Amino acid sequence: MGKRMWLSLFVLSGALSVGAVVGGINPYDYIGNKAIAEVASEQEEPKPEVKVGKPHDIEQALPKNTASGNFRVFLGEAIKARNTGVTIDAEGNAIVPVGYVYSFHNTPNEASQGTNKINEILYIDKFNPASAPLTKYLRVQSVVDPAKVTVTPFLIKVKPEEGATLNDRVTGRPDQYKSADKDGNATFVLRQDRNQLYYGDTKNTTLYKVNAGVRTQLSDAEIDNFTTNKNQLIEAEIILDGETAIRQFTLYVETLKVSGVNPVLESVETRRDKDNRYGNFNLKPTIPALLAAGENPDYYTITFHKTTADAIANKEALDITKPVEGMHGTDVTARISYKLAKSANPIVSTAQKVKFIVMDKPYIPNLDNLGGCGNEKTPELSVVIGDQTDIIADGRIIATEEEMAKPDFDPKGKYSIGYFYSEQDAIANTNKIIGVEVTVKLDNKREVWTRLTNLEDSNYNTKMFYVSYGYGKDEKGIGILKTADVSKITFNYCQKETNTPDKHKVNLRDKESIVLGKAVFVGQKDLNPTTKIKAVYYENIHDAKADVNRLADSIVTAYPIKMGEVKGPIFTRVIMEEGFLCKADSISSFKISLSTSVKVKFFPENNKPQLCMNTDTNEIVPVVLSVENEDVEGRAVKVSWFKREYDKDNKPYWNPVQNGDKLEYIVKTITEAGDYLALVDFKKEPYDGVESCGDRYEWTVKAPPKVEVEGADETGMINSMEVDEKGETMVRLGVLDGGTSAVTDGYEFAIDNSAFQLSSQFYNVPIGEHVAYARNIKTGCPASIKFSVFGYPKYFTPNGDGYNDTWNIPGLKGHNEARIYIYDKSGRLLKQLSPHTEGWDGTWNGKQMPSTDYWFTVEFVNDYKTPDERNGRKVSYKGHFSLKR
Repeated sequence: MGKRMWLSLFVLSGALSVGAVVGGINPYDYIGNKAIAEVASEQEEPKPEVKVGKPHDIEQALPKNTASGNFRVFLGEAIKARNTGVTIDAEGNAIVPVGYVYSFHNTPNEASQGTNKINEILYIDKFNPASAPLTKYLRVQSVVDPAKVTVTPFLIKVKPEEGATLNDRVTGRPDQYKSADKDGNATFVLRQDRNQLYYGDTKNTTLYKVNAGVRTQLSDAEIDNFTTNKNQLIEAEIILDGETAIRQFTLYVETLKVSGVNPVLESVETRRDKDNRYGNFNLKPTIPALLAAGENPDYYTITFHKTTADAIANKEALDITKPVEGMHGTDVTARISYKLAKSANPIVSTAQKVKFIVMDKPYIPNLDNLGGCGNEKTPELSVVIGDQTDIIADGRIIATEEEMAKPDFDPKGKYSIGYFYSEQDAIANTNKIIGVEVTVKLDNKREVWTRLTNLEDSNYNTKMFYVSYGYGKDEKGIGILKTADVSKITFNYCQKETNTPDKHKVNLRDKESIVLGKAVFVGQKDLNPTTKIKAVYYENIHDAKADVNRLADSIVTAYPIKMGEVKGPIFTRVIMEEGFLCKADSISSFKISLSTSVKVKFFPENNKPQLCMNTDTNEIVPVVLSVENEDVEGRAVKVSWFKREYDKDNKPYWNPVQNGDKLEYIVKTITEAGDYLALVDFKKEPYDGVESCGDRYEWTVKAPPKVEVEGADETGMINSMEVDEKGETMVRLGVLDGGTSAVTDGYEFAIDNSAFQLSSQFYNVPIGEHVAYARNIKTGCPASIKFSVFGYPKYFTPNGDGYNDTWNIPGLKGHNEARIYIYDKSGRLLKQLSPHTEGWDGTWNGKQMPSTDYWFTVEFVNDYKTPDERNGRKVSYKGHFSLKR
């Protein structure tokens, strides 16, 4: 079955189930799975690639009277050739394919971006005929995939005067587009078209309408207002100096090609209330049915709206990427517009609707959960689910699998029942549970879904119940689940005070972990063996003992209480979560109270402030921690300060430190790095007998930043093999910013007297002592460190191969004053040399020295400028290197 036949089925039937439309779980027999499969395969067929053709070059002669220098060109002739009417290029590709829109531009960049469009009538004032051909650009864009854009240049050439005819001089006119009115008519004004065909010459220009090859001259009245209900060909005839030129253009009356059909969608019932029933509807497949036969939906913008008013206003469009819930007998309005429309005000249709029909589902009453309560001695339980069948059947005739398999089976008035482990399987009617028992492990529950199907019309309903196995009593008959004894506890809540102190509500579940006996301290154990528990609440002990009249969750989570009130007792019991049948034997009670909390602001709001070092005085600039009281009643607060310390076992604890005590600002000055805590409370409780809530804030005060020089040893020296012949190397800096790893983000760096820079890398740093600086960009917090650069070869190989045959320190060649002394391991001086010499060749008194390590001392002047050592400080380094033969 092809697409067109599928669409016909859809429209003619007038009703189609959602399942069938989406190829889902319950298609009607008269459509069949085969048709759906064929539609899917056709839709998946790859579409051929559309090739956009190359536009025609335009050649036009100037008007005979060129004194004004005016030149008009109809750019549309790049798409449709003037003399031949051809709209394809030499390779047979459409210049503007179906489903594409076009525009003209002056530059390729503007064409690519779709900006600065130019008119199809190009008007050039003071045109110079001697100029080279003009280049313009055609942009062609797919309305289906706007990313598909083709930009192609074309030329506007001036035809030589010799041999030029009136036909070569006359400018063409673009087609005109208007949306039809409610009667299907559109009105066009043609006076400008007549005036501009040949540079304002109206005396020699006549307009005709052409129907079936017959020309009829237009009157002046028709030229001013030409009304038509169809596409009309207009022909212009210009007669001048014995020559005749003809141009044609078309007046297009744009209408939407819609079907006028109001499709009907059917759905099984998904929910119902006391008045209505609802279904889920897939609106996408209705789109082809809304359009006229043969129309491509990709060329239309179609949205759906709950009301016609919303469709007209184009607001509140429904999301049709997923099924839309609809009530039986209601409809939605389709808003349809044409993407390829060219009229200034494209027509929009809001006349078609999609109606929703919700089929009655077979009723299934609520089903009780099944299961049991035990202990670890019996790790799993088998539960019979077949007893649910009589409840589900509710007096209906239930057919067996054997009866339904018979060829003469009559489904009228009969139903089937199946059980499944998931809703998806129940809907699809697959993976049915075999047998009448379900096995479940201790502390687990399983969803079991039942499906009741009306065999006469295939309509069905599903419902879920749990099969569970929870904790009951141990082998001694003692209940395993326990309710924590909270009878001596008053759970305190704090809220912002309002003008209506009797309108406050609290959530009892905020304190539920205590009722459940969940461990909150290290070393404690949970009171209950499972996390699949919750608490239920009662107003009195009688209801609690009988487990009746449990408080609704809407009350539990919004329990009413007045500001400053102590309320209770409220009774509670631990039960296993929904789906389980097990509960604790023990019951407890508690009280609740409601008070206000301090309202303060902590400074700094950044919880990781940093100490700074004053590089001039070498003193720490302290961090100030403070608390601002914002209580509207002006009630005083107190602040307790703590610092995190560690005991002998390295376990942390909060050690009290000196307290501040001011009404507005309560300040603590910090000069040591560490973790600090501020606890804030009212000095006097706002409500008698009810404890208020304080506030707290922690800061991690970081140590002052410390500059690190990558590769420096404990003395601050960089001993680098990468020192070049000039005695310079690359130095990389970092900052220890309270952590253990160096960072660079947020800092700027400098070496010696250089300007600060964001990069932490410095090149051409000479041998000698230096100072590295770092500065926090936000806070200005500085840091510095001294370091030195020194480098020498770690070995040499005096084997006569011409490579690395001698040892020296090339980085000191700029230091004329430098002296190098080489010793063996016994301290004997073997060689004294200058960095300017060739170096040591590994001999002493003409004798080759053995392969081993040798020591050296080097002395030179730091910051050397002249041989006068007073310009710098004399420094020396010691080290060792290897001789290898």
